[in-house]
Amino acid sequence: MTELEIKQQLKDFLCTNLGVDANELEFDTQLFGEGIGLDSIDSIELVAFIDETFGVSTTGIDKSHFYNIDSLAAYVFANIE
Repeated sequence: MTELEIKQQLKDFLCTNLGVDANELEFDTQLFGEGIGLDSIDSIELVAFIDETFGVSTTGIDKSHFYNIDSLAAYVFANIE
């Protein structure tokens, strides 16, 4: 699986399952806070999706990995088995 495929799957999940507008979401869009405004409940769903889909645990990782799809996909890609 390529990093681009991971990015696209993450974007699809955010749009389909968390109701994010695809027109407002780019790979470098900030996900929390000033960005598209995801909250802690959204982060739990995102963590579960990453674990189930890619088999990558995000427990205890630095929150900087959750800044945007680019940083999240890079973490997943580096840790996928």
